[in-house]
Amino acid sequence: MGERTRVAVLEAPRRFRVVERPKPTPGRGEVVVRVAATAICHTDLEIYTGRHPGVRYPVVMGHEATGVVEAVGPEVAMVAPGHRVLINPIMSCGTCDCCLRGQDNICRRAGLFGREVDGSLAGHVLVPERNVHALPDHLPLPAATLIETLATVRHAQDRVGITAGQSVVVLGQGATGLLHTQLAGLSGGAPVIAVSRSRWKLDLARRMRADHVVDAARNDLVAEVLRLTGGRGADVAIDTAGSPELIGRAIEMLGPGGRLLLYAVSNRPLPEFTTFPVYYKELTLYGSRAFQARDFEPAICLAASGAIDLEGFITASYPFERVAAALADYERDPGRVLRTVIVGEG
Repeated sequence: MGERTRVAVLEAPRRFRVVERPKPTPGRGEVVVRVAATAICHTDLEIYTGRHPGVRYPVVMGHEATGVVEAVGPEVAMVAPGHRVLINPIMSCGTCDCCLRGQDNICRRAGLFGREVDGSLAGHVLVPERNVHALPDHLPLPAATLIETLATVRHAQDRVGITAGQSVVVLGQGATGLLHTQLAGLSGGAPVIAVSRSRWKLDLARRMRADHVVDAARNDLVAEVLRLTGGRGADVAIDTAGSPELIGRAIEMLGPGGRLLLYAVSNRPLPEFTTFPVYYKELTLYGSRAFQARDFEPAICLAASGAIDLEGFITASYPFERVAAALADYERDPGRVLRTVIVGEG
């Protein structure tokens, strides 16, 4: 029968089954990775509950993953068995117009690992060599799963272009918001203002270089931002909360010439949206989708050097056998979770 590996299959919303499958064998330009850890994010929760549009079941979830290379195929040159790696989950075609101009994140034929392509909630996965990035030995593999998210944050901030002395407001202090807060400070943003309704997240934001924190449940956000920026308004506002009701306030808190980064994903319409302030203050709105392959190495360097603090992001850790319990617990109280990590069998 050959060697086998275990896979957690989501057969339908909220219904997992752990099965055995043949261990993959690498072909030309491919590597087999023994999965060490998979972080579960909000996208995974949407797939688990059936709320993510376009997902076909059964599916093997998991796209924020690290592991150890176990086998390589012909023509693999950059990694070897034993190398610790991070997986780039965007399976781009490499040949469309977007890919050819370096925008592999918006590839016209892309699939996401763990959504269109079976993902990392498995003992072993098969991926192209171009989709793995070597990790330094001192980074713990569970914490290193956050580097995939950090790459999305870095890509977004690279688009919006924060420079020294510019005021930055980060709306929402979940995992992505906390990373945005840290990176905005590293980019020279001043002041960096962290906004959340959660006191414990605001406490984390203070630890992660926020100059000011604002409790959204107790304060008029626009008035507070104007006060903290000396009446000028923010140069940059970053939405990581995904609440349509916040977008209007984000536009209000921006000063003339400000930039709004719509980082969070939401399909909900904006209530009473008008473009007049965009015109009147000559604002710029930025979208940002995932990351490009070139965002990974700088993100790894940020984590490896300690410039970005990954400690404190893992709220809970579960063994592979308890993947169903991990997702059920996450759904029960998502506001208390930054990242849940499923520890691999290897």
